[in-house]
Amino acid sequence: MQIEQWQFDNWEGALEHYFREGLTDGLPVVPPTPERVQALLDYCGLAPEDILGTEGIRHKRFPAGKVAVSAVMAGCLPEHFPVVVAAVSAVCDRAYNFHASSTSTNGIANLVLVSGPYASRIGMNHGVNAFGNGTRANAAIGRSINLLKANFYGSVSQEMDKSTYGHSGKYSFCFAEDSETSPWPSLAESKGFRPGASAVTMVAANAPLQLETHGDRDPEGFLTAAAHAMLGFGPRLSEVVLTISQELMAYVAASGWSRSQVAEFLHEKTLRPAGEWDEWRRMDKLPPDADREELMGCVAGPERITVVPAGGDAGEFMALITSWGSSRSVTREITVPTGGGSQV
Repeated sequence: MQIEQWQFDNWEGALEHYFREGLTDGLPVVPPTPERVQALLDYCGLAPEDILGTEGIRHKRFPAGKVAVSAVMAGCLPEHFPVVVAAVSAVCDRAYNFHASSTSTNGIANLVLVSGPYASRIGMNHGVNAFGNGTRANAAIGRSINLLKANFYGSVSQEMDKSTYGHSGKYSFCFAEDSETSPWPSLAESKGFRPGASAVTMVAANAPLQLETHGDRDPEGFLTAAAHAMLGFGPRLSEVVLTISQELMAYVAASGWSRSQVAEFLHEKTLRPAGEWDEWRRMDKLPPDADREELMGCVAGPERITVVPAGGDAGEFMALITSWGSSRSVTREITVPTGGGSQV
């Protein structure tokens, strides 16, 4: 596969070209020189023409060379690329509905959630400012997916991308699970992968909602607050991600709650009669013959709630991240190279 190349007199000329051509997200990019692109491909043992996934609606194929170009432009190092490769495979799963989430007015971002030991190996942040700035691996990996979506898939802002508001996660939305202080097996293991595996869970994500609780060390208390916040989103959400910071996770661990217990508690606490949801104007109006006493939760069942330890070590905070429309989260194992190619 031939990757298009341009020649420039200097760095500034290259950057201005990418801005003029609409090939950035509004921020400067790293020019994808052949050497930088090849370094990423070599690290994963991939050829430029290798197909990492095919999107199911437009049947768009994602060759490794094009994905590597976007990753370089986003600032990825070769060791970041295995995460990007797994993330691209995940968004091409039909359950993820990449096309619809890329064109929706909801303003969806592609959340890259990494679990397992590879996250620490490449320096990903799971702690202080987990969703925010300051960590190259988080920023570059998340950004690479959004640049690929725009530059290769064609979901350009104000064109295919019809977001009413959007949110800052459309630049980059990427963090790691806190496996260091978590009392649970990793999220990768909970998704069915072998112990010690690393994985990417992709979520077509709305902006996070931060919740603050004070003085309540009983999981039933602060998780009830999280459930009440979920009620504001209404029923029939596709999925919800709840992140729990270290202070609150310590109370969860001390109480012996499992990940599944947290999800089951949240689901049960959001069950409300259909008529009540209707009165709150949180769903399409019920037909006259509907059972108004039928219990409905924010999601179809507790398996649609992903609970993740993440966040700083000070502050009793949680965050809720809801998934778009009919999109389902998709998890792929990260293939970790045993050696690795050249570094640029």
